[in-house]
Amino acid sequence: MFESIFVYTITALLLYALASSLAIRDAYSKRVYHQQVHFGSIEVVISILLFGFIAGARYNVGVDHLTYLSEYLSIQNVGYTVRDTFEIGFLSIMRLFASSGLHYFFFFAFCGMVQIFFIYYALKDRKFLLPYIALNIMLGAYFLDWMNGIRQCIVICLFVFLVNFIIEKNFIKYVLGILIASTIHRSAWILLPIYFLFIKEYSLSNRKLNICILLVCVVAGMTPSWLSIVTQVEGLLSFLDYDFYAENIELMVEENLRQTAWGPSRIGIFTIDILLILFYPKIKNEFKCDKYLSVYFILFFIGTCWYNLFVNTSHIFLRPVSYFTIFRLPLTAYLLYYLKQKRKWVMFSSVCLLVFTYIYFIIYKSVYMPVKISDTNLYRFFFEMQPI
Repeated sequence: MFESIFVYTITALLLYALASSLAIRDAYSKRVYHQQVHFGSIEVVISILLFGFIAGARYNVGVDHLTYLSEYLSIQNVGYTVRDTFEIGFLSIMRLFASSGLHYFFFFAFCGMVQIFFIYYALKDRKFLLPYIALNIMLGAYFLDWMNGIRQCIVICLFVFLVNFIIEKNFIKYVLGILIASTIHRSAWILLPIYFLFIKEYSLSNRKLNICILLVCVVAGMTPSWLSIVTQVEGLLSFLDYDFYAENIELMVEENLRQTAWGPSRIGIFTIDILLILFYPKIKNEFKCDKYLSVYFILFFIGTCWYNLFVNTSHIFLRPVSYFTIFRLPLTAYLLYYLKQKRKWVMFSSVCLLVFTYIYFIIYKSVYMPVKISDTNLYRFFFEMQPI
């Protein structure tokens, strides 16, 4: 428990200090020299390496970690992976590291560095957000999410960067990005139509309407009996590399409905979502020239509505939602930056408390209210474990 608290907290503070230094230098450079600090600054390089070290040095952190580790060792020991469903891009990367005789630390470190690289690079022109991004990655839900479902989470982080091409109206680059992403996880293809969603510029600025829509989704999600209509999508699920779910979708719809409790974690995240909706018009007014903000908000709003609509169903219906809820990360940074600039200290402190205590509650639950997978939330270094 204390090791997990130490690792998550120290990593978060170091990333925050590096990002704050970069943000301060960037603001000064813009003010004095009218140019921003180059993305490849020492702070960014150290941040990526640090995050990569923490991602690579872990053992059994993330539900799927040992599965990926087993496949990696299979390549090293017998020359092939037992699992034959990995996409060619991801499998090629794994084979490159494994066949080179490198310790699995380097492979998982590389995956972690790719994840944080795309998030940071997507925000390279808005470095003032990075301090809050850094804290949220380690103290919010993101680190544990990224350590699980590694392939899809790499694509999720890449998608945050690909939004740049949506805003630039560069369809060719966006398609190429999706094509590359699909070699890591096939589900990336569901992101292709997102480009056309933003052919026309618009924003969801009606707070009352947005909250009403979200509440309707919450209520509808409490009794998702209408889900019988999704039993017709087996082919799509199979194409998106969710073969197990495709084969069992009818069973999941009929028997795997559940009742997700409104515990502290869910209440905290839902409260943040409500605050983002409430403050969005003010934040948008503050950043009138920011073309990214409205796109981020629309994708986030789709994600939070989707999540609450399907929260009491099988996990398969929530897998794609991460492509949209990832935008809660930059939006929360916008919110915190706005509150600090406006000196709304009570609200700023309240949001910080909600956002940056998530990991500690998860650690507490994992120790004192353990369930089958809770052990994968606790951080441990690979060199602490028995040789495998």
